[in-house]
Amino acid sequence: MAQGRFAMAVHALTILAESPDGACSAFLAASVNTHAAFLRRVLSRLAQAGLIEAREGRDGGYRLAMAPERITLGAVYRATVDEPAILPNPAGPNPFCPTSRAMGPVFAEIAAGGEAAMLAWLDSRSLADVASSAAQAVSASSSAG
Repeated sequence: MAQGRFAMAVHALTILAESPDGACSAFLAASVNTHAAFLRRVLSRLAQAGLIEAREGRDGGYRLAMAPERITLGAVYRATVDEPAILPNPAGPNPFCPTSRAMGPVFAEIAAGGEAAMLAWLDSRSLADVASSAAQAVSASSSAG
C-alpha cells in the first residue's frame, strides 16, 4: 500500500503541475481513479511536507506550494511512504540455523543500500520531469490514434 500512495501522489502532483490554479480533490481522485477520501489522506501528507497548499471553502482545492522543478520525487516518496521498499523476512530467524541467525544484519545492509540508491535516483528527478514525460506520452498517443 505504501508504494501505492507514492504512485497516487506523483499522479496527483502531475495534474497539479499542469493546473496553475489548482484542482479539487474530486477532480484529482477521478484522474487517479481512487476514492476522494483516500486521496485526501495522501494529499494531507503532501501538505504537511510543504509540497502542496490546501485551500478551503467553495473555491477550495489543492495547488503546488512551489515550482514543479523544485519538487523531487524523493521528497514525494519521503512524504508518502512510511516503511522502506525492501523489507526483511517477516518470519523470525530459525534459532537452530547459523545462516538464518546471521541473515538479519546481512539483509539490513542489503536493504539500506537499495533504499539509498533508490532515494538518490528519486532525488535526481523532479515533478517537472514527470509532467514533461506525461505530456509527451499524451501527445504521442493522441497523434497515434
